[in-house]
Amino acid sequence: MKSLSLPSTLGSVILLLICLVSINVIFSFIPLRFDLTEDRLYTISEGSRKILENLKDPIRIKFYFSKNNEELPQNFKTYAQRVRELLEEFEKISSGKVILEISDPKPDTEEEEWAQKFGIKTIALSSGNKVFFGAVISMLDQEMLIPYFDQRRQEFLEYDISQAIQKVSSTSDSKVGILSALNLQGGRSMIPGQPPMEKWAFFSELEKSISVEIIPVTTQEIPDNISLLIVLHPRGFSLRLRYAIDQYVLRGGRLIVLLDPNARIDMTSPENRFGQQPQLTSDLPELLKVWGVEYKSNKVVGDHLYGTQVNTGQGVMSFPMWMSFRSESLDQSHPITTQLEKLLFVEAGSLKKIADSNTEFFPLLSLSENSGLIDAFQLRFAEPKQLSRDLVIDNDSKAVMAITKGIFRSAFPNGQPPKEKKKDEEVSEQTPLKHKHLKIAKDQNSILIFSDVDFLSDQFSVQKLNFLGQTIIQPTNDNMNLMLNAAEHLSGNEALMSIRSRGRFSRPFTRLLAMQNQAQIRYQEEEKLLLAHLDEVQKSLNNLLDSTGNQQKELILPKEIQLEIQKFKDEERQTRRKLREVRKILRQDIERLGQILLMINLLLVPLIVGTFGIIIYRHRTTKRRKIIR
Repeated sequence: MKSLSLPSTLGSVILLLICLVSINVIFSFIPLRFDLTEDRLYTISEGSRKILENLKDPIRIKFYFSKNNEELPQNFKTYAQRVRELLEEFEKISSGKVILEISDPKPDTEEEEWAQKFGIKTIALSSGNKVFFGAVISMLDQEMLIPYFDQRRQEFLEYDISQAIQKVSSTSDSKVGILSALNLQGGRSMIPGQPPMEKWAFFSELEKSISVEIIPVTTQEIPDNISLLIVLHPRGFSLRLRYAIDQYVLRGGRLIVLLDPNARIDMTSPENRFGQQPQLTSDLPELLKVWGVEYKSNKVVGDHLYGTQVNTGQGVMSFPMWMSFRSESLDQSHPITTQLEKLLFVEAGSLKKIADSNTEFFPLLSLSENSGLIDAFQLRFAEPKQLSRDLVIDNDSKAVMAITKGIFRSAFPNGQPPKEKKKDEEVSEQTPLKHKHLKIAKDQNSILIFSDVDFLSDQFSVQKLNFLGQTIIQPTNDNMNLMLNAAEHLSGNEALMSIRSRGRFSRPFTRLLAMQNQAQIRYQEEEKLLLAHLDEVQKSLNNLLDSTGNQQKELILPKEIQLEIQKFKDEERQTRRKLREVRKILRQDIERLGQILLMINLLLVPLIVGTFGIIIYRHRTTKRRKIIR
């Protein structure tokens, strides 16, 4: 049997180290990457590739980054490297249509002067030094500025770059029109002493990719250059304005409608702030009827399965009228809702198909069998726990977002209705319309309908951060993405959808959330039975006290009442014990699942790697022994 000498073994080790170092050096010059994330977060999406393929003229990207500043934090350098690699990837796959220029604007240089002229924001470090980290994207005479690559928007990095490229390369003159009873543009407050109103984040983001026009509510005909009309909270719309919407749809116009039985965002409007009874509902009854959609403007829908955890001031509870939806609740086959992960709808209405309608009805966001309806006015007076108890489950199918499709008829078969005369107002002559009246559409059309408006407001969709005088919009869920997807899909600009709707970096514990909701439902049923029994016993006590006479109320209670009270206390004690058992089981299930996940992370993965390493080691040892023999 032969044995290996020490010099030969030492030489093998040295040769192995040389090979490892050589391989590392060689591969450091090869731009080779593998994206192993679940949703391919670091891979250029098909939407970006389509935008680059459709470029007719070259795009120039000027990336300004102070890379040689020695005081840059490591996380800043890491993110800057990712931005640079992504821009280089754009240049690589564009087939020469993207020209990337990288500049390091040092102090008192021409590069610094140009960066300042373009509007690139400077970031002040703790030492007082300033660095540049932004880009300018231009094509011919069009220019788009990204003043600062904020790390808090890292999941939207590719989208922000692709959106800027799409914006500067767009030649279309079509617009998205918005009809709304709300002020989306912001500006000076109508109430003296109040701060200026902010522009809605949704409106700001939509303007970045599509030309948007606010249509006044006094209009009598929707302009022809409106490729998509968004009707947002049509509170108090006149018959003539509804007729304009009706005819726009019959002419083939694309339409998105957002209704709401209890629009919280509308509470701040001047007419509702000073009114005795706020009008927070919106409806289009004549139009919904011919579109084949049933919607009750005085009813709010709730779902115990999708209840959101809210702080009532007396503790945290699952509030069914604020509904949080995960991806499994959405229609993943539709491009508007695919890949969205988290939505929050606030006191929405219920959408259903009218039974005898000839239209097709496609729910995109349906509720569960644990849903029900409650009167909208109750939300202004009752406590959240009382509202949750009053919600009656009806086992009826409902949706909060749906598409209705068909060859629609006019809700105004006799033509444009006469102008509604207001008090002390003279009736003016009817203005002639550009288009002839249509009683029925020539072609099939689709309408997207939401039963909530609040989900799109800043309060429930984004967090606004101020950085260097610039407002950074950071989404808290996919609410805004949902609406932007819908607008871009229906206006024919679908390329950006696959970029914005990509997966998130976070992964919520969906099983834990489902367990909490189920436990909340069981707990609430027990609580509801207890309170109902309490009411019955109190009525019995009152009846017994009344039968004994007023004088007996101040003396010792009759024996039958004492027995009834004792019986109630025993039953109450048993019910509360059951409630404690429900909470205990919930905690045990959550703790057990957490322990399993901890064991998998701490033991299973290292065990698999260790076992795999031992197998390889034994295989190589056995093979070496055979060679030696």
